[in-house]
Amino acid sequence: MMRSDLKYNATVASLEETCAERVLASGPDSNRRVSLYNLAACFVIADGLTLAVSALLSEVAVSEAGTPVQLQDWQIWAVVLALCTHYTLSRVFDVYGTQSIYSGRHVINRLLPCLLFTFMALLILAVATKTSASYSRVWFFSWMAVSLGLVLLGRATSLSYIRRAMSRGAYVYKALSIGVFCDPIRPKEIQSKTQNAVLVAESLRLESLDAIALLAEKIALEEIDRVYISALWVDIPVVMRNLDLLRHLSTKVFILPGDKAGRLNLAGISLLGERPLFCAMEEPIQGWSLWLKRLEDVIIAGAALFALFPVLAFVALAIRLDSEGPIFFRQDRKGFNGKIFKLWKFRSMHADATDHHAAIQTSRNDPRVTRVGRFIRRTSIDELPQLINVLQGTMSIVGPRPHAMSTQTEGRNLEELVDYYAVRHRVRPGITGWAQINGLRGELNSVQKLQSRVDFDIEYIDKWTLWFDIKIILKTLLLVIRDPHAY
Repeated sequence: MMRSDLKYNATVASLEETCAERVLASGPDSNRRVSLYNLAACFVIADGLTLAVSALLSEVAVSEAGTPVQLQDWQIWAVVLALCTHYTLSRVFDVYGTQSIYSGRHVINRLLPCLLFTFMALLILAVATKTSASYSRVWFFSWMAVSLGLVLLGRATSLSYIRRAMSRGAYVYKALSIGVFCDPIRPKEIQSKTQNAVLVAESLRLESLDAIALLAEKIALEEIDRVYISALWVDIPVVMRNLDLLRHLSTKVFILPGDKAGRLNLAGISLLGERPLFCAMEEPIQGWSLWLKRLEDVIIAGAALFALFPVLAFVALAIRLDSEGPIFFRQDRKGFNGKIFKLWKFRSMHADATDHHAAIQTSRNDPRVTRVGRFIRRTSIDELPQLINVLQGTMSIVGPRPHAMSTQTEGRNLEELVDYYAVRHRVRPGITGWAQINGLRGELNSVQKLQSRVDFDIEYIDKWTLWFDIKIILKTLLLVIRDPHAY
């Protein structure tokens, strides 16, 4: 099936743009993505600052005119305890969970109770330790009232601004609306039921289950976050079985009935308006975890580039003096959601022998490798320019290693040998990974090696935590000193 089938209806009876409403607003905020992770981080900082500033404002309010305003030690300790208590309780109340942080109902149901319980906990602690008589009750209750007022006012103002931006074309999630053997859900219906948080970039009707696989490239290239697939009730089981064609994508996929189903009240099933909404696929790393992993990447890559700049400059000079040709080697690799990117490395081969398509894998004592190249490959210094990829967002510090596009094992493509190979693309590829610190690096000259490497990569994706990343990074640093599998 040709790629053009996706638009022109060769064997996929109709992926019609006529039934495909393209809803891209033309307002000043059109096509501007709202990052829930950045929004949540801003609220975390703003709420903490508001609690501290409110304490000072309350002291100004209760102090006599002309008296220098300064928080006493016990007041400072009260602010510190309030911050610790608030952020501890915020985990219980899920105050800064990214999924609904832009909702006004979220403020009433989660933020307000969290703040009230924070001040109640301070009051109970003061009574229990019999220290409440020593403190100013007027200041304490003023502080509570000012904190509640400023936090709620700030949140209401922020959310009002975000809602206005969404009404003018800004969005949180970019989506596709797909109909399999039926019309897709209309973009306007999805956008209205999600308070404009979802921007439907395109809607398509598929008349073939095989056409689901053709959506993968569109999802990767257009950075689609959500896919809404509608199908008749009788077709939903077979559609869900065929979602295996998209298993390599880090995208949330919802299944909705395309025909009238009446009102249902099933546990574990949410609604889009009156339509039951089944979540058939989810991102492996999401919410604050995704934000923390990106923060980890930026901090480590930035610090490493700064600290290692003299080493990078010396290696660049050595490569230039050792052999003719460019200092860097750039090669196409398949990354997150199968999207192609340019990977940076120091050139380790003679320029006239450089294999941009990796038709021949590098082997031990490979004659194409230069003298400097042999050293930087053995010590993994040739991989350091990939820190640039990390800052660009095409790679991560830790993740499955991206293989060259033409890499083969036993004369066959990697995807043919391991049927779940593409699942590795559900996270960003890494400079180092769980497979590499377990000795699985170097030439892929057998199916068993490939299978083991993929299994370790899938295990990493399934078990990811921030501490898991740190463990892999520390073990990688030890392997830089001595790794028998590096050449």
